[in-house]
Amino acid sequence: MSYLVLKDNIRASAVCRACRKAAEYVRVVEKHPWVISFPRHYGVTILFDPLGRKSYTLNLPELVGTDVCYSKDGWLLMRRSSLVDMFLLNPYTRELINLPKCELSFQAVAFSSAPTSGTCAVIAFRPFTRFIIRISICYPGATEWITQDFSCSHGFEPYMHSNLVYANGHFYCFSSGVLGREFTWLSRKESSFSCLHVAARYRCCINLSPRIGRR
Repeated sequence: MSYLVLKDNIRASAVCRACRKAAEYVRVVEKHPWVISFPRHYGVTILFDPLGRKSYTLNLPELVGTDVCYSKDGWLLMRRSSLVDMFLLNPYTRELINLPKCELSFQAVAFSSAPTSGTCAVIAFRPFTRFIIRISICYPGATEWITQDFSCSHGFEPYMHSNLVYANGHFYCFSSGVLGREFTWLSRKESSFSCLHVAARYRCCINLSPRIGRR
């Protein structure tokens, strides 16, 4: 029963009382992730539902000449061919939110939540040297990225790290080193970072918390 798509789940629930209880217990209203692909045809986007085994085509001319940098909560973080122009796009509603020009040549970038949530933070980082990491942060509606360098006493392998991942209020990135850092952005208005504490962790290199205070 748990492998049925929503439409078939509802049909199965009409068979008998026991089937209805089983169907309602495992019913999920379209919460599973979909796969998105960009064929060579300009402006064409294909969405694939792996459970329903169905494909859907969207015409999104906004994506011509762009690359996907990150996706979360139904939103895409896109970068134009100019490399410094970035924007957030919801392919379902066609809502587009431009971000400030990002002059940082980053190796990884991510955002914390849907840009309409009011708590969205966009993080980009690049190992400047083996012992210095350069981090930039902004949010929807900002006019500039805030960039700051942080020292890494345990060292950081610049070409041996994972993508940035956001979970439970923190950004994570894993490398082959033993480095842990946690920083907090105290206020949007202050536009500054504050280092809370430093702790060495096995194979954990960056731990960023975008706790954004409003004024």
